[in-house]
Amino acid sequence: MNLINGAKFNMKPAKQNIRHITILAFEQMLGSSAANPMEMLEAARARLKVSRASNTDFKIEVAAPEVKSLPLLGGFQIRPHCELSSIESTDLIVVPALWRNPANTLREHKNTTIPWLLKQYLAGASIMAVGTGVSLVAETGILNGKAATTHWHYLEHFAQAYPLVNLKSKHLLTQSGRIYCAASVSSAADMMIHWLGLVFGRELSLQVEQQFSPEVRNAFETKVFHSELGDQHPDEVVANIQSWLQQNLSEDLAVQALAKQAKLSPRQLSRRFKSVSGKTLGEYQQHLRCMAAKDLLKNTDMGIADIGSAIGYGDTSYFGRIFHRYSGQSPKAYRNKVRHKL
Repeated sequence: MNLINGAKFNMKPAKQNIRHITILAFEQMLGSSAANPMEMLEAARARLKVSRASNTDFKIEVAAPEVKSLPLLGGFQIRPHCELSSIESTDLIVVPALWRNPANTLREHKNTTIPWLLKQYLAGASIMAVGTGVSLVAETGILNGKAATTHWHYLEHFAQAYPLVNLKSKHLLTQSGRIYCAASVSSAADMMIHWLGLVFGRELSLQVEQQFSPEVRNAFETKVFHSELGDQHPDEVVANIQSWLQQNLSEDLAVQALAKQAKLSPRQLSRRFKSVSGKTLGEYQQHLRCMAAKDLLKNTDMGIADIGSAIGYGDTSYFGRIFHRYSGQSPKAYRNKVRHKL
């Protein structure tokens, strides 16, 4: 049974300045699900130190209820930096994947890690959970009514254990506000790149992406179910406009017609759409179009001009500029990167 149980809490908004990141540690966890995010965060931290003022720095700590050596899958051991109780505030929590059924871990951490997760989330922390580690987040109740995913082998059990969670079994990644879920260790790398882009900007996330696996990284947006492009907000008017835009990629953005459809003035629609989605109508359409372009560049032999035309950009040079602004590279460079793998 989760900790919320229908109670209402005062929940703070997401923290804007990242000062502290916690990586949880458990016995028999998959070490790579903690080590990989930590290495990527350290790479981002190093680049921030070089390129920005010192006030952008943050601290990364591995934490557990007790500071003692913990055996991991494969015979390795990890020793946490500190006890959970010593961390009063944190900005991001990485919950690693657990080996096989997480039931024992859930029981062991019922009165320690799970309440601590809830407390930190309600205080404004973001949570990134990997594989079966998502079950620890679900135990708190904060995933009720929200999208989530988990390891494929545990999907059926998860659905039975947490019926109030909106389980997206066909998605490797989900985002619901400040809660990020990755079904596997490899997809967690894509999630971390996405988070770095949201927090520190696209330029830094591209640098970290290129440092770790530029040849094989798949676009986050093509695999994720997340609130910005999905149905996780209650505004039916905006959801209908989003759906229309998704189904009519090549159509010109006719704000007047969309506003009439929504029974709003163009100004009212524009303000309402940005307030709910975080993007202007134009930004949202460009985002969708570039997602589609990435898929076509990777999986088809269509010419770049034809791809631009198919998604609504008749001017090839303009398409190239928009795509570069979105992805940090030209359509041709992106195609070469994703097709010529080592």
